[in-house]
Amino acid sequence: YNYEGVCMKTIKKISAFISKAAEMICILMIAGLVVVIIMELINRNILDSSNRATIEICGIEFLWMAFIGLIPLYHDSGLMRLDFLVNRAKGVPGEILYFANKLFSLLLGVVMVIAFSVQYPYVSTRFYSTFTFPLAYTIQYVPMCIAGAYIAFETLVQLADHIITLASGKSVNADGREKA
Repeated sequence: YNYEGVCMKTIKKISAFISKAAEMICILMIAGLVVVIIMELINRNILDSSNRATIEICGIEFLWMAFIGLIPLYHDSGLMRLDFLVNRAKGVPGEILYFANKLFSLLLGVVMVIAFSVQYPYVSTRFYSTFTFPLAYTIQYVPMCIAGAYIAFETLVQLADHIITLASGKSVNADGREKA
């Protein structure tokens, strides 16, 4: 029984599920932006009124869309990376570039989580003034932490998978996937 294979498949399924959930959050945030903006246009142009919280709501939705959108992009290798260079390098130089690329991705994810942790004491005590209920600024920084944690997690999964594949003697592409 191959525990490593089963464990890696389970982790990859969890990662894919998180990526799909992130896509759904992005779709909801885009829909939310459209609804809020249209409602504000109707409110201003037809009802001659305005909702002060519109800008804050749009800002929160945009940050959620932008940061959570990194998750499916990273999962599907859609972020701009050094693949053009890694793909051309073969052998040991290619492996060095692959691991350097993954190291930078891991550091990006960790820095995003650290940035949230450092900002948390400040943003958790500040509240939006336009809402009738207390809503801390933390709400707009949470997606950065979630995306950073995912990028770090997914990078570790990719590194582990790449190392397992290399140890088995199989050849891999620059993206870490086995060559056919």
